[in-house]
Amino acid sequence: MELEGHDRTARLLHVLYILNSNTHGVTPRKIAAQCGVTVRTTYRDLDALQRYLKIPIWAQGGLWGIEPGSFLPPVNFSLPEAMAIYMSARLLLAQSSVYNPNIETTFRKLSAVLDAPLREEIRRTLEWMKRRKPDESAMHALDVLTRCWTQRRQARIRYWTLGQEYAVERVIEPYFIQPSALSRGTYVIAFCHYRKDVRVFRLERIQQALPLEESYEIPESFDANVYLQPYLGVTATGEPQTVKLRFHPDIARIAQETVWHDSQVTAPGMDGSTIVTMQLAVTTDLVSFVLGWGEMVEVLAPVSLRRRVMVAARKVHDMYEEQEAAQPPHLPHYVTRMGHRPIRGPGDEETVPDEELEALPPPRELDGVQAEMFGD
Repeated sequence: MELEGHDRTARLLHVLYILNSNTHGVTPRKIAAQCGVTVRTTYRDLDALQRYLKIPIWAQGGLWGIEPGSFLPPVNFSLPEAMAIYMSARLLLAQSSVYNPNIETTFRKLSAVLDAPLREEIRRTLEWMKRRKPDESAMHALDVLTRCWTQRRQARIRYWTLGQEYAVERVIEPYFIQPSALSRGTYVIAFCHYRKDVRVFRLERIQQALPLEESYEIPESFDANVYLQPYLGVTATGEPQTVKLRFHPDIARIAQETVWHDSQVTAPGMDGSTIVTMQLAVTTDLVSFVLGWGEMVEVLAPVSLRRRVMVAARKVHDMYEEQEAAQPPHLPHYVTRMGHRPIRGPGDEETVPDEELEALPPPRELDGVQAEMFGD
């Protein structure tokens, strides 16, 4: 009997969540289907909510709902849901390099209903986040644009485009706000009256943001997920193409374990490598992603991406080659090998014969890819 009462309490909470999330009402049949009970049982549950818990429920035209603004259901998280909150906090820590007090208060409130171990880990994460410097300008811009977005009001911003000498005033209609862990920033997707088109604005480059009285409507055809689908990151330029990358056998397993994009198809190569195919536009974010793997990733297609990576790699090589050429020449006997004592030259009290030098083991070569990419 105790188990039955426990089950009904959990089910009543579930009914409350269903009613609260359907602001225009929901049928008892749909509630029954989501709770896994009969419609008759659902009617009894609705009656219990009104009679014993005094929940202000309305019923009209076969639909049932809760009076707007009259009730906030209790929050109760399962362990997997609590883990999702913890991972969200960790992701936000990695996504932003500045301190946002709103993030801290949000997760402190959420962690209050978690079990002690996860609550303590979230507290440590937030304490680490507080060490970072706040960006008052970015936080103000985010607050203004969030209100404009949710209230469907235009905003006037001063935006400093990368590469420009000064900021330009624009009127925008926010369509979506997207954080990016890849570029450690937050972006606003909006219709720009200055450009007469949808544009992406990095929050940290907005020097001023003011709400306007003029209202707007987001087109029904706009879906942020569809809009960003062709891109690796938030740089929304260009049309998607078939991108094919070959991961060296030494890191083939990483490519097999990781999904970078929804369109990704991973296949084994004949030589132990892994071929990753994605439908993406060729953007700066994609070029940077490939270059980040060094010589361990080869672009097989398209030719345009291969050329951009080649040009960028050549410029990097030329930059370091020029710096090396500017350094004074080194005498062979003054070379110091990693892990060995210095080799003294002529005139010093101690010299190392050439045969001893040749007997030294070769220096350890550095990996072509950052060490964290090879982590266990």
